[in-house]
Amino acid sequence: MATHAAPRRRRALTIATVSRSLALQSPEGWQILRERGYNITFAAARDAWTASLLTPGSVYHEIRAERSLRPRVVLELAAGLRALSRQEWDLVQIQSPIISVLWRLVATGRSRRRTVYVVHGFHFQSGERGLRAQAVRLLEAALAHRTLALATVSAADHRFVRSLPRLLHPKLLVALPGAGVPVDTYAALNLPREGSSPSAYALFVGDLNANKDPMCAVAAVEECRRRGRPLELTVIGEGHLADDIRTATRTRPWLHLVDRTRAIPSWMAHAQVLLAPSYREGVPRVIIEALAAGTPVVARRNRGSVELLAGGLGEILPTDDPQAWADAVEHVLDAPADTVAMRERAEAYGLDRFRSAYSDLVTQMESKRSLL
Repeated sequence: MATHAAPRRRRALTIATVSRSLALQSPEGWQILRERGYNITFAAARDAWTASLLTPGSVYHEIRAERSLRPRVVLELAAGLRALSRQEWDLVQIQSPIISVLWRLVATGRSRRRTVYVVHGFHFQSGERGLRAQAVRLLEAALAHRTLALATVSAADHRFVRSLPRLLHPKLLVALPGAGVPVDTYAALNLPREGSSPSAYALFVGDLNANKDPMCAVAAVEECRRRGRPLELTVIGEGHLADDIRTATRTRPWLHLVDRTRAIPSWMAHAQVLLAPSYREGVPRVIIEALAAGTPVVARRNRGSVELLAGGLGEILPTDDPQAWADAVEHVLDAPADTVAMRERAEAYGLDRFRSAYSDLVTQMESKRSLL
């Protein structure tokens, strides 16, 4: 009697510089791929978040990726990506700047024709005129068409790609509503308070790097305290500036560092204000979480904070001046927050919207791929 082999499970490859990005930025996307019958290979540098990626049907592939442009590092990473691209993939998702550039340059044509680049924020802002920003803008314009699909999470980034000459357009250009935030989780009442201090605190959540600028948050709270506001600051994140924050805690008993936690909803629910001083963002998840929780936001002006806080839902500053930041913090603490409008804004980036948009993206890719 004839036997029929089971159909081959489809294979998806997802690549970022570090495992943390894959674990935190797109978990809902990975779940959608599993539901659609894909086995997922996660490719990234190993870190403390790697283990969380491993679920039944998933594979982890370690790559030597660093956030560095040293020639040796770039060449080794390019060679590793080229080798990875020679495998048989049904869908590839890339989502960090260095990876995205190298993959579009060195990956095989077959793999590129199955690739979506999910842009969590181009490394330039609208109107930014510095030499580095101009170079990155030209590079992104030249490479935009070298994948099957390009998905943006920021309206400003979407406009940039749409403005390119038609010859440079990707075959599919899709707008995603962030990375899918479980709004109801952040809006839940009676979440237990994390930490032992009962004091009022400001919150910073994000990678501890120069772009996120956590020391701006430290300076802002320090100025608030100088004015007599008994506000503490909890910094949640990892990165190369962690030692600077740790050093600052030794002389600032009101400053607390939490390197890794799954309890962000609890921290957010009890915070008096979220400080978001990033220079560049796509659509920052942490601000969506604050809006869902009804926590006031003070943010630096960038495409993401402008998009999310439009209409007066938070304070947006073009400066890192501690006095200006302290003024903004005092203003949001003294003014009642419009929690209904904040929740409505957050819901536009919630799980249901994301699942629908991401599922539609995968469907379009599968349809286009069948014609290639």
